[in-house]
Amino acid sequence: MARDIHKKPFDEGTKAKLSIFEVYLKEWLPVFLAKKEVIWRTINIYDFFAGPGYDSKGQKGTPMIIRDELTPYFDNIIDKRLNVNLYLNEYSKTKKEELENRIEEDDLRPYSITIESLDFKEAFDKQFPSMAQNSCANLLFLDQNGVKHISEEVFKKIIGLKTTDFLFFISSSTIKRFSEHPNIAQHIKLNPEEVEKTPYHKIHGLILDYYKSLIPPTKQYYLAPFSLKKNAGVYGLIFGSGHVLGIEKFLTTCWNIDPERGTANFDIDDDRIMQGQYDLFSGEVRKPKKVELFESELERKILNLELTTDREIYLYALTNGFIPVHIRKVINKLISEKKIDKCKLNLSSKVCKANSVTTKIKLI
Repeated sequence: MARDIHKKPFDEGTKAKLSIFEVYLKEWLPVFLAKKEVIWRTINIYDFFAGPGYDSKGQKGTPMIIRDELTPYFDNIIDKRLNVNLYLNEYSKTKKEELENRIEEDDLRPYSITIESLDFKEAFDKQFPSMAQNSCANLLFLDQNGVKHISEEVFKKIIGLKTTDFLFFISSSTIKRFSEHPNIAQHIKLNPEEVEKTPYHKIHGLILDYYKSLIPPTKQYYLAPFSLKKNAGVYGLIFGSGHVLGIEKFLTTCWNIDPERGTANFDIDDDRIMQGQYDLFSGEVRKPKKVELFESELERKILNLELTTDREIYLYALTNGFIPVHIRKVINKLISEKKIDKCKLNLSSKVCKANSVTTKIKLI
């Protein structure tokens, strides 16, 4: 039987997961609630594994985080006449009742709250028509306790939605240990040999690659991982968005939490580097292998004319888990070494708009 995380204080891994969710929500909400021009009239937030709202010590769970983050936008919702909907599902009827008691009814709250107690598949299928409506934006949080709920069918339905970002939580350690068990294999179809040779702390990357393989080649969709160490286990978040702004905001969140690698709440690459630690031989601040490899590969691709515009460079960085600040370091280095001309690059999601003007890199 799965451990009930709400009967005890949240552990450090759960706190890290909630921190990522909260920081990303802070980035997500103003895009849809604070824009001068109303593009999305309906904004839906779905939490399919809501829990009772708090842990045993009063630490906020996702429902309370969402509630509190929506509060500053009351005036925006009213003034812009936005239709904001919060859907909370908790399978345990006892926890659902606790949640209902904690989210008190308030006539001044300018958005709707629906709380149900359904099996995930039933709840997802019931809400899917609302997610699929035109002119709506969705944020889905799927904190499954295990691996079975985000099946190939569910994943493909989610990535087919317009203007939808999602975060889901998956027990990577369970997949590593029991990948050939029928209860696992029917949901996550990984090659057992690949699982066997993948180090324990790297298994979440293999799971990410599996979900990437489910995206049609013609579809532009972005996924990014964040690995979490909880006691002896490794778990992970996978974020998905069909828009470059969504993936940039999530990656920025991850790099703020993990300034060294942007992918975990532990030393996932076993670099054993302390922040600000100097290299004994070069006298420079040591960089994790992941950052060094990215910088050298980006430099090589620019100098070999494989990446020639700011749009190509921006997308290359995002799809490899890096953000504009990492690009600028490489560009500034190449300019100072007189390998490329000085240039003003647009390293933001705006460079990907259909009518945007791109800047070409000029080699010296």
